[in-house]
Amino acid sequence: MVKDDVLEIFKLEIDERCITCTVKKSTRARRISLKIISHSEVLLNVPSRGSVSSAKDFLFSKKSWIAKKTLDMPEHFSLGDFLKKFPIVWLDQQKRILSWSISGSRKKTVYQVEGDLIIAIFPENENIDNLLLKFLIKLAGVYLPSRLEQCARKVGVAYEGSRVGNQRSRWGSCSSRKVISLNWRILLLDYLIGEYVLYHELAHLKHMNHSQKYWELLETWIPGAKKLDKSLSLQGKGLMLLGNDK
Repeated sequence: MVKDDVLEIFKLEIDERCITCTVKKSTRARRISLKIISHSEVLLNVPSRGSVSSAKDFLFSKKSWIAKKTLDMPEHFSLGDFLKKFPIVWLDQQKRILSWSISGSRKKTVYQVEGDLIIAIFPENENIDNLLLKFLIKLAGVYLPSRLEQCARKVGVAYEGSRVGNQRSRWGSCSSRKVISLNWRILLLDYLIGEYVLYHELAHLKHMNHSQKYWELLETWIPGAKKLDKSLSLQGKGLMLLGNDK
């Protein structure tokens, strides 16, 4: 979110809960829209020529809807706070714990992988959430392409290339040019769910849709694919919020 777009941030009391409401002007919006961000956050988009007052009236009229929908959403943690509570990272099929420290003598991040540990040392001149985000994107850029290649070899398909990024809503995609894009947050998914994401994108090399034939193929590659897809939706809901504080 661009800071200049934010018009107002206020608190809305609903059922003894405090919901943070961000009001944002959007040049792309054609009408007033309300988006649930997390358990305690909503975003109100107002068209560039729209009335902020009317938009807020719309938001207040949706209090019951907001109360219900926010309850279904996960809490929004900063990346650092999340990793303190859930420090598990899946570089491969071995579960590893991420441990980090800050050093005034370091000018750049250094790390090593030792058995079931990932040990990182960060310089002290930058926000820890920014450092962790950069670090995890770097790790994903090293390990996810390798995991993808192993999966492709197992099922006998070929792709032209892969990319790793900080997508805000998609776990992956496969282009018509057979380039597969992956979300760094796959490292934080349980290993089998992460593998499902990789096979999901590889299956699009055969079927660029979600037809019955697509799901039948995916099921032969990773049994229980639809069940894993539901698990991804549940686990991934909170993970997608990580690193999206700006």
